Amino acid sequence: MSQVVRRRSAAESRTAVGRRRAGRVVAPLLTVVLLLAVWEGWVRLAAVPEFVLPAPSQVARTAVEVAPLLGPHVATTLTEAAAGLALGAVAGLLLGIVVTASRVTGDAVYPLVVLTQTVPVVVLAPLMILWAGFGLLPKVILVSLTVFFPVLVSAVGAMRAVDAEHSDMVAGLGGTRLDQFLLVRLPASVPGALAGLRVAATYAVGAAVVAEYLAGQSGLGVFVQRSRKAYAVDQIFVGVVLIAFLSGLFFALVAALTRVATPWQRGKS
Repeated sequence: MSQVVRRRSAAESRTAVGRRRAGRVVAPLLTVVLLLAVWEGWVRLAAVPEFVLPAPSQVARTAVEVAPLLGPHVATTLTEAAAGLALGAVAGLLLGIVVTASRVTGDAVYPLVVLTQTVPVVVLAPLMILWAGFGLLPKVILVSLTVFFPVLVSAVGAMRAVDAEHSDMVAGLGGTRLDQFLLVRLPASVPGALAGLRVAATYAVGAAVVAEYLAGQSGLGVFVQRSRKAYAVDQIFVGVVLIAFLSGLFFALVAALTRVATPWQRGKS
Protein backbone atom coordinates (compact mmCIF):
# COMPACT_ATOMS: atom_id res chain seq x y z
CA MET A 1 0.00 0.00 0.00
CA SER A 2 2.79 2.40 0.91
CA GLN A 3 4.52 1.72 -2.41
CA VAL A 4 1.33 2.60 -4.29
CA VAL A 5 1.05 5.86 -2.34
CA ARG A 6 4.68 6.73 -3.06
CA ARG A 7 4.27 6.00 -6.76
CA ARG A 8 1.10 8.07 -6.93
CA SER A 9 2.82 10.93 -5.10
CA ALA A 10 5.80 10.76 -7.47
CA ALA A 11 3.49 10.76 -10.50
CA GLU A 12 1.57 13.75 -9.16
CA SER A 13 4.85 15.56 -8.51
CA ARG A 14 6.05 14.92 -12.07
CA THR A 15 2.71 16.12 -13.43
CA ALA A 16 2.90 19.33 -11.39
CA VAL A 17 6.46 19.96 -12.58
CA GLY A 18 5.39 19.38 -16.19
CA ARG A 19 2.52 21.82 -15.82
CA ARG A 20 4.79 24.49 -14.37
CA ARG A 21 7.27 24.05 -17.20
CA ALA A 22 4.50 24.20 -19.79
CA GLY A 23 3.15 27.33 -18.14
CA ARG A 24 6.54 28.99 -18.36
CA VAL A 25 6.48 28.46 -22.13
CA VAL A 26 2.82 28.92 -22.97
CA ALA A 27 2.20 32.10 -20.95
CA PRO A 28 4.95 34.17 -22.62
CA LEU A 29 3.98 32.87 -26.07
CA LEU A 30 0.34 33.86 -25.53
CA THR A 31 1.45 37.28 -24.33
CA VAL A 32 3.60 37.79 -27.44
CA VAL A 33 0.76 36.67 -29.72
CA LEU A 34 -1.65 39.05 -27.98
CA LEU A 35 0.76 41.98 -28.28
CA LEU A 36 1.37 41.27 -31.97
CA ALA A 37 -2.37 41.07 -32.60
CA VAL A 38 -2.94 44.42 -30.87
CA TRP A 39 -0.03 45.94 -32.82
CA GLU A 40 -1.34 44.61 -36.15
CA GLY A 41 -4.90 45.77 -35.46
CA TRP A 42 -3.88 49.24 -34.31
CA VAL A 43 -1.62 49.85 -37.32
CA ARG A 44 -4.37 48.82 -39.73
CA LEU A 45 -7.25 50.61 -38.02
CA ALA A 46 -5.27 53.82 -37.48
CA ALA A 47 -3.75 53.66 -40.98
CA VAL A 48 -0.24 54.25 -39.61
CA PRO A 49 2.28 54.78 -42.45
CA GLU A 50 4.80 51.98 -42.96
CA PHE A 51 7.73 54.38 -42.63
CA VAL A 52 6.52 55.24 -39.11
CA LEU A 53 5.44 51.84 -37.78
CA PRO A 54 5.05 48.81 -40.03
CA ALA A 55 2.65 46.03 -39.10
CA PRO A 56 4.07 42.73 -37.83
CA SER A 57 2.89 41.04 -41.03
CA GLN A 58 4.92 43.54 -43.07
CA VAL A 59 7.98 42.92 -40.87
CA ALA A 60 7.56 39.17 -41.43
CA ARG A 61 7.37 39.63 -45.22
CA THR A 62 10.46 41.85 -45.14
CA ALA A 63 12.32 39.26 -43.06
CA VAL A 64 11.67 36.65 -45.75
CA GLU A 65 12.79 39.05 -48.49
CA VAL A 66 16.06 40.07 -46.82
CA ALA A 67 16.88 36.64 -45.36
CA PRO A 68 19.57 35.90 -47.99
CA LEU A 69 21.39 39.08 -46.95
CA LEU A 70 21.31 38.41 -43.21
CA GLY A 71 23.59 35.37 -43.03
CA PRO A 72 26.95 37.22 -43.09
CA HIS A 73 25.65 39.90 -40.71
CA VAL A 74 24.40 37.33 -38.19
CA ALA A 75 27.66 35.36 -38.44
CA THR A 76 29.72 38.48 -37.76
CA THR A 77 27.68 39.53 -34.74
CA LEU A 78 27.66 36.00 -33.33
CA THR A 79 31.44 35.74 -33.69
CA GLU A 80 32.05 39.05 -31.95
CA ALA A 81 29.57 38.32 -29.16
CA ALA A 82 30.75 34.74 -28.53
CA ALA A 83 34.45 35.65 -28.54
CA GLY A 84 33.87 38.69 -26.33
CA LEU A 85 31.68 36.70 -23.93
CA ALA A 86 34.30 33.97 -23.57
CA LEU A 87 37.16 36.44 -23.15
CA GLY A 88 35.24 38.58 -20.67
CA ALA A 89 34.14 35.57 -18.63
CA VAL A 90 37.69 34.23 -18.35
CA ALA A 91 39.06 37.68 -17.49
CA GLY A 92 36.36 38.24 -14.86
CA LEU A 93 36.92 34.87 -13.22
CA LEU A 94 40.73 35.20 -13.22
CA LEU A 95 40.58 38.70 -11.79
CA GLY A 96 38.10 37.48 -9.19
CA ILE A 97 40.57 34.79 -8.16
CA VAL A 98 43.36 37.37 -7.87
CA VAL A 99 41.16 39.73 -5.83
CA THR A 100 40.04 36.98 -3.46
CA ALA A 101 43.36 35.14 -3.09
CA SER A 102 45.14 38.11 -1.52
CA ARG A 103 43.45 40.66 0.72
CA VAL A 104 46.14 43.26 -0.06
CA THR A 105 45.73 42.78 -3.81
CA GLY A 106 41.97 42.82 -3.49
CA ASP A 107 41.98 46.07 -1.51
CA ALA A 108 44.29 47.64 -4.10
CA VAL A 109 42.66 46.37 -7.32
CA TYR A 110 38.94 45.84 -6.69
CA PRO A 111 38.03 49.51 -5.98
CA LEU A 112 39.87 50.58 -9.13
CA VAL A 113 37.97 48.03 -11.21
CA VAL A 114 34.68 49.26 -9.77
CA LEU A 115 35.72 52.85 -10.52
CA THR A 116 36.37 51.99 -14.17
CA GLN A 117 32.72 50.99 -14.54
CA THR A 118 31.74 54.64 -14.20
CA VAL A 119 33.15 55.13 -17.71
CA PRO A 120 30.70 53.93 -20.39
CA VAL A 121 32.27 51.31 -22.63
CA VAL A 122 31.03 53.19 -25.70
CA VAL A 123 33.32 56.08 -24.77
CA LEU A 124 36.30 53.75 -25.09
CA ALA A 125 35.33 52.69 -28.62
CA PRO A 126 37.37 55.40 -30.42
CA LEU A 127 40.45 54.39 -28.43
CA MET A 128 39.92 50.70 -29.23
CA ILE A 129 39.58 51.54 -32.93
CA LEU A 130 42.69 53.74 -32.81
CA TRP A 131 44.74 51.06 -31.07
CA ALA A 132 43.35 47.89 -32.68
CA GLY A 133 42.01 49.03 -36.05
CA PHE A 134 38.63 48.45 -37.68
CA GLY A 135 38.66 44.65 -37.67
CA LEU A 136 37.26 42.06 -35.31
CA LEU A 137 39.59 42.69 -32.37
CA PRO A 138 38.28 46.08 -31.11
CA LYS A 139 34.69 44.79 -31.14
CA VAL A 140 35.64 41.67 -29.20
CA ILE A 141 37.47 43.83 -26.66
CA LEU A 142 34.45 46.11 -26.24
CA VAL A 143 32.17 43.12 -25.70
CA SER A 144 34.58 41.59 -23.19
CA LEU A 145 34.80 44.88 -21.27
CA THR A 146 31.01 44.89 -21.05
CA VAL A 147 30.86 41.26 -19.96
CA PHE A 148 33.67 40.81 -17.46
CA PHE A 149 32.35 43.02 -14.63
CA PRO A 150 29.15 41.04 -13.83
CA VAL A 151 31.23 37.85 -13.83
CA LEU A 152 33.86 39.44 -11.58
CA VAL A 153 31.36 40.76 -9.03
CA SER A 154 29.44 37.48 -8.86
CA ALA A 155 32.58 35.35 -8.56
CA VAL A 156 34.11 37.54 -5.85
CA GLY A 157 30.84 37.58 -3.92
CA ALA A 158 30.56 33.79 -4.08
CA MET A 159 34.15 33.20 -2.97
CA ARG A 160 33.92 35.67 -0.11
CA ALA A 161 30.65 34.13 1.08
CA VAL A 162 32.18 30.68 1.60
CA ASP A 163 31.47 29.21 5.01
CA ALA A 164 34.62 29.56 7.12
CA GLU A 165 34.02 26.12 8.62
CA HIS A 166 34.80 24.49 5.28
CA SER A 167 38.16 26.22 5.05
CA ASP A 168 38.86 25.37 8.68
CA MET A 169 38.12 21.72 8.00
CA VAL A 170 40.63 21.64 5.14
CA ALA A 171 43.17 23.40 7.35
CA GLY A 172 42.49 20.92 10.14
CA LEU A 173 43.30 18.07 7.78
CA GLY A 174 46.69 19.61 7.08
CA GLY A 175 45.76 21.65 4.03
CA THR A 176 47.65 24.81 3.12
CA ARG A 177 46.07 28.13 2.21
CA LEU A 178 46.45 27.11 -1.43
CA ASP A 179 44.57 23.89 -0.70
CA GLN A 180 41.82 25.89 0.99
CA PHE A 181 41.55 28.11 -2.02
CA LEU A 182 41.58 25.32 -4.60
CA LEU A 183 39.29 22.96 -2.70
CA VAL A 184 36.83 25.43 -1.16
CA ARG A 185 36.83 28.96 -2.54
CA LEU A 186 37.43 28.20 -6.21
CA PRO A 187 34.64 25.59 -6.52
CA ALA A 188 32.37 27.95 -4.59
CA SER A 189 32.96 30.63 -7.22
CA VAL A 190 31.52 28.53 -10.06
CA PRO A 191 27.79 29.10 -9.35
CA GLY A 192 28.37 32.81 -8.76
CA ALA A 193 30.49 33.23 -11.87
CA LEU A 194 27.91 31.44 -13.99
CA ALA A 195 25.14 33.58 -12.50
CA GLY A 196 27.11 36.66 -13.54
CA LEU A 197 27.70 35.10 -16.93
CA ARG A 198 23.94 34.68 -17.42
CA VAL A 199 23.51 38.40 -16.84
CA ALA A 200 26.49 39.21 -19.06
CA ALA A 201 25.15 36.97 -21.86
CA THR A 202 22.19 39.31 -22.31
CA TYR A 203 24.63 42.21 -22.86
CA ALA A 204 27.04 40.50 -25.24
CA VAL A 205 25.03 40.77 -28.46
CA GLY A 206 23.95 44.32 -27.69
CA ALA A 207 27.54 45.36 -27.04
CA ALA A 208 28.63 43.80 -30.34
CA VAL A 209 25.88 45.68 -32.18
CA VAL A 210 26.88 49.00 -30.59
CA ALA A 211 30.49 48.36 -31.59
CA GLU A 212 29.33 47.72 -35.16
CA TYR A 213 27.40 50.99 -35.11
CA LEU A 214 30.62 52.86 -34.44
CA ALA A 215 33.07 51.04 -36.70
CA GLY A 216 31.71 48.06 -38.55
CA GLN A 217 31.68 46.79 -42.09
CA SER A 218 29.42 43.81 -41.39
CA GLY A 219 27.06 42.69 -38.63
CA LEU A 220 23.53 43.37 -37.46
CA GLY A 221 24.57 46.81 -36.25
CA VAL A 222 25.67 47.69 -39.77
CA PHE A 223 22.45 46.22 -41.17
CA VAL A 224 20.34 48.36 -38.83
CA GLN A 225 22.38 51.48 -39.61
CA ARG A 226 22.00 50.99 -43.35
CA SER A 227 18.27 50.38 -42.92
CA ARG A 228 17.96 53.58 -40.90
CA LYS A 229 19.67 55.62 -43.58
CA ALA A 230 17.30 54.13 -46.15
CA TYR A 231 14.27 54.83 -43.91
CA ALA A 232 13.46 51.11 -44.10
CA VAL A 233 11.76 50.83 -40.71
CA ASP A 234 10.55 47.30 -41.42
CA GLN A 235 14.17 46.19 -41.91
CA ILE A 236 15.14 47.88 -38.65
CA PHE A 237 12.49 45.80 -36.88
CA VAL A 238 13.90 42.67 -38.53
CA GLY A 239 17.31 43.55 -37.12
CA VAL A 240 15.87 44.26 -33.67
CA VAL A 241 14.03 40.92 -33.60
CA LEU A 242 17.21 39.08 -34.60
CA ILE A 243 19.24 40.87 -31.92
CA ALA A 244 16.65 39.97 -29.29
CA PHE A 245 16.59 36.36 -30.49
CA LEU A 246 20.39 36.03 -30.38
CA SER A 247 20.49 37.56 -26.89
CA GLY A 248 17.90 35.06 -25.71
CA LEU A 249 19.86 32.26 -27.35
CA PHE A 250 23.04 33.25 -25.51
CA PHE A 251 21.14 33.39 -22.22
CA ALA A 252 19.62 29.95 -22.83
CA LEU A 253 23.01 28.44 -23.67
CA VAL A 254 24.60 29.84 -20.52
CA ALA A 255 21.62 28.64 -18.46
CA ALA A 256 22.07 25.14 -19.93
CA LEU A 257 25.79 25.30 -19.14
CA THR A 258 24.93 26.30 -15.57
CA ARG A 259 22.66 23.29 -15.13
CA VAL A 260 25.36 20.97 -16.43
CA ALA A 261 28.23 22.52 -14.45
CA THR A 262 26.34 22.89 -11.14
CA PRO A 263 23.95 19.94 -10.83
CA TRP A 264 23.76 20.45 -7.06
CA GLN A 265 22.05 23.80 -7.65
CA ARG A 266 19.09 22.41 -9.57
CA GLY A 267 16.96 21.82 -6.54
CA LYS A 268 17.45 25.43 -5.39
CA SER A 269 16.43 27.05 -8.70
